[in-house]
This record gives sequence, C-alpha cells and structure tokens, in this order.
Amino acid sequence: MGQISRNRNYDLILKHFILMWVLTVIGVLFALLLPISVVILLSIICIGMIVITFLMRLGSAIIFIIPFLMGILHFLLLVILIEWLGAALVVSVFIGTIIVFLLLAFIGMRYIIVVADVLIYFFTVLIVFVVFGFIYIFIPVSSTFFLVVAGIIVLAFALYTVYEIDLMRNYYIRESEILFFALRLYLNLIYLVIELGISSKKFRF
Repeated sequence: MGQISRNRNYDLILKHFILMWVLTVIGVLFALLLPISVVILLSIICIGMIVITFLMRLGSAIIFIIPFLMGILHFLLLVILIEWLGAALVVSVFIGTIIVFLLLAFIGMRYIIVVADVLIYFFTVLIVFVVFGFIYIFIPVSSTFFLVVAGIIVLAFALYTVYEIDLMRNYYIRESEILFFALRLYLNLIYLVIELGISSKKFRF
C-alpha cells in the first residue's frame, strides 16, 4: 500500500468501514429476535437498497442502514448454511471473516512506513491463513473441505479489499463521497458486479 495518506477523508472511510462491520454484527444479533418471515423481507429490502445506492451513488447517512440490514441478511444465510454444514463451521467462519476485515481496516489506518506492496498482500494472506488455521485447529468443524473453500473466498475478498484501500488512498475523495466509498469498500465485490453489469449494458447500447 506504500505510505499511508494522512488525508482525513481516507481515515474517515476506514473508520466508517469498521463501523459498518460493527453494525453488521448488531444486525445479526437483532435478527435473532425476529420471525423468519420478517428476516426474509428485510433481506430483500437490503438487496434493493444496495442496488439503488450504487446505481444512484447515494452518499447520505441512510447508507448506515445497509450494513445493519446486511447483518439480517447474513443471519438468514447463516441459518441456511448451519442446517447444511453445522453451526461450528458456519459461525466460526463468520466470526473469522469479521476479524480479518477489521484487522485490515486497523492496519490501513495505522500503516505509516514505506513497505513494498507485495509485502502488504503477503501480510493479508498471512492474516487469513492464521485466522482460518486457528479455526481448523481449535474448532471441531464438520467439513475441512468447506472450511478451505470458505478461506479461499475470504482471501479473495480480503485481497480485493486491500487493492481498493490502496486505490482510495491515492484517489481524491470529496467530503460528500466519504460514505459512498466506505460502503463501496464494505461491499467491494458486490459493487464490482453491479458496475460490470452497468458497463456491459452501456456497451450493448
């Protein structure tokens, strides 16, 4: 990532990114109190809000509703996956994923020395390896294969997040765009899919 920018907007984006993951956890806990029909409805609303926000590039505080609703959506996915793969594997992977991304955000804010980019990506791989290695050693997971697959998926998300953080560090971001870019970092691959969809549609017409 090179030397961290002291740009205030960059730091704010990473702080909002951390807050969004915290809201996600709160959303998961809140979903425990809801009937499954309400969970499904709010999950659908969440998906709609994500698409609208990225299409219209909204940057208001209402964006913070999305990570909370994402927590509810995650809860729905957790319920489905737990029945298939077991609670120990699914919950430990979910918690491990949160730890990985929070660590990346804290490192992004504190990183002040010049180090080759390749070392940053290596360090990201190391974080994912240590977190999932801990799960493998200490958590009685039902399927090593799915744990490895989950680790690879999280690693892909993590590496792309580091790439996005590096781009944002070197990109001038206006005050009005801080929340949008924080959400983009939080939902980076979803944002990429939506952007590719928009680009392909423009290319056709």
